[in-house]
Amino acid sequence: MNYEKIVAVYDTPAHAELAIQDIIASGVPENAITKHSGSLATTTTTDEVEPVREKGFWASLFGGEPNYDIAVYDRSLENGSTVVTVQAPEDEIRRILDILDSHDPIDIDERAKTYGLMPASSLQEPPVEETTLPATTTPAQPTGDETLRLAEESVVIGKRLINRGSTRIRRYVVETPVEESVSLHDEKVTLDRRPVTGGGPISNADFSEKTIEMTETSEEAVVSKDVRVVEEVSLRKQATDRVETIRDTVRKEEVEVEQIPADTKTTAAGTTRLDPHEPNV
Repeated sequence: MNYEKIVAVYDTPAHAELAIQDIIASGVPENAITKHSGSLATTTTTDEVEPVREKGFWASLFGGEPNYDIAVYDRSLENGSTVVTVQAPEDEIRRILDILDSHDPIDIDERAKTYGLMPASSLQEPPVEETTLPATTTPAQPTGDETLRLAEESVVIGKRLINRGSTRIRRYVVETPVEESVSLHDEKVTLDRRPVTGGGPISNADFSEKTIEMTETSEEAVVSKDVRVVEEVSLRKQATDRVETIRDTVRKEEVEVEQIPADTKTTAAGTTRLDPHEPNV
């Protein structure tokens, strides 16, 4: 099965991360996806764009030598964009392209115009006559003209969410010994036997069986526990807004025009001018 590498560039890391998550969710292996992030860096604009990545880096990523598209990727990485590449089989290319496009990637040609770069294919127009010159990005200039480009920085301030830590509450049980004195009452049956003295004979003596009974009692301590809610502990977020002043510097290139007077001791042809006070020979 043939595989191709699909490339998308996103201006924000959040869009790139969402695109990667959707691609993985669609069944593409995670090891087939790479992400290359850049940081906002300041560069001086020149007539030629020098790649900030080594040729070996781009050759390992795309194969071959750096070309027009890679120059755009390079400049985008300098400006903080994120390059996402996906190694996909031919029959999955259309579906993966739709997923990448749904997360607002940059338009390479439009970004090239912004950077002052144009693909070689866009520099040609169909010839009308044999004498028609090929179109160029700038009007033809007379021989000897020099162009000096001026660059200017601009500050882009955004916001990102930072994890400052978390607060956690945990309920656990602590056992505390308690001690209390309680009075207990005991009742015990005792047998008393005492002799009867001075008694005379009785005529109605009852010699039948008879039983008397008395119960002994004793108190013991009984422990029971009542449960009641004494406190509630909860977590909540308290939001506050603050204004923070961001201070930075931006650079801007200016041009200084200086008129340099010609050397009056030589003529245009390079010969010495004669002194008018010197007599002619």
